[in-house]
Amino acid sequence: MTFFAPPREHFFRPLTHDNRELCAAVLRALHERVHGANADYAEVLTRELVMEAIQQVLASPELRGLAFEAGQTVRAEEERTYASDLLRKLKDHGWLEDYRDPIDLRPTLKLSRAGKAFSETFANLDDSRAKTRQRNMRSARKALVAFIATRDADELLDAHEFASRVVQDLQDDIEYFRHLIQSLTREALAQQVAWNEFNDFIEKRFAREYAVRLVADSAERHRGQINEVLEDVRALDGDQRAGLDAHLLQRAPWLEQTAQGRSPMLWLADRIGSMVDAACSLKLPMLRSEMNNYVRRFTSLLRQALSLDYGAESPLGRTMAWLKEQPEHAREGLLDALARRLATAEIRLPGGVLRWTVRDRESEAVAQAPLVVDETSRLNALLRRAEAEAFAFSDQQVLQGLLPHLQGGPITLAALPVDSAEDAVRVLHAVGAARTAEGRRLIQARKMTGQVSNTYFQADDYELRVELQDGMDVTSSRAGGADRRH
Repeated sequence: MTFFAPPREHFFRPLTHDNRELCAAVLRALHERVHGANADYAEVLTRELVMEAIQQVLASPELRGLAFEAGQTVRAEEERTYASDLLRKLKDHGWLEDYRDPIDLRPTLKLSRAGKAFSETFANLDDSRAKTRQRNMRSARKALVAFIATRDADELLDAHEFASRVVQDLQDDIEYFRHLIQSLTREALAQQVAWNEFNDFIEKRFAREYAVRLVADSAERHRGQINEVLEDVRALDGDQRAGLDAHLLQRAPWLEQTAQGRSPMLWLADRIGSMVDAACSLKLPMLRSEMNNYVRRFTSLLRQALSLDYGAESPLGRTMAWLKEQPEHAREGLLDALARRLATAEIRLPGGVLRWTVRDRESEAVAQAPLVVDETSRLNALLRRAEAEAFAFSDQQVLQGLLPHLQGGPITLAALPVDSAEDAVRVLHAVGAARTAEGRRLIQARKMTGQVSNTYFQADDYELRVELQDGMDVTSSRAGGADRRH
């Protein structure tokens, strides 16, 4: 495909003039009107609607200054002439194209394929546009739930597509905070502190969007729900898996080469889980770090501004400018007068307002008794260490304790022996150990309808069995989904 071919030979020319910001705003407004969330799809894009959109953009004082000289009285006819010229440029260079309504054959306009793509980019770059929180996280979860309910291969493919966008969602937020930090740096070099912009961010974007996204609507919560549904996907029996694999290969032939001999359904499930885990374990900490860097950078600049009170318009700045303009003998006289006034000043710490006690630094250090290690202290240290390690088990230790019980076949958590508190802790963490990378190769966990209850805890019951498939990852479990009530 040759992009720069007629009529797109000079596609970007409208964006190279002095009024390029106005042109970008017009394209953004056209995309919102035709393809945005509030678009009226029953309305066709006519010449008058495009002219109206351009005139609405011209109503902005900032953008109006790009088209007309400041302070100039502009008649309505001049505005319409300017809008007509801009419309002609957009048509000549391939952003808009003529289109005839197939119903009444009325001549209309529409965004060209390239014009729609680039105007959508301009619209997405506008940070003021409202975006649904964790939209792709929720979409991936809903698609997985629909796949379990209907066994539709397209739902699993949709879940994979939504999961692939999860990392990009967080990356967009990271880039947004990096842009804010760069803006702060530029404003600091210009000796300005954008307090209004910071206050607007805290009150609007952070309080209404990011605070909810990091707590109630956090990616971690969605990851737990997605992992629960992925367990049900991996738990499908062999016959269902074979039929779904055939449908997946029919819908997405690229899976045959990508899966490399594995089950396409299991490959998609593992890929969805890995992308969601990467978003939560890598990108989410980066987002928190960038937010912290932005707040720290702003507070640092604000502290410097308040302490230095820099700027030519400040009292100190005006005084120094006046002193600089005076002749040398006048400057010397003023400085001598200031020196005589300051000569009687005494500098000392106001002890009455101190929050700490001033101590004598030359006080002698108190002699400490020699360290004595006797049998009692060693015994106490050993007991404290034993208490700390009594219920600390690694996933490998839990798996080693489970495998002997699985030699006779599948077993439920309720059937595992709980003769001591140590056994109870192992049973409580059995499903979590099966979720690890090593556990998926050894044990398959499947949720049961009942619950396991003993004197130590109550939780959802699971059936554990040894996974015998060759070279294939097995069912992971839902440790985080168990409703444990100690």
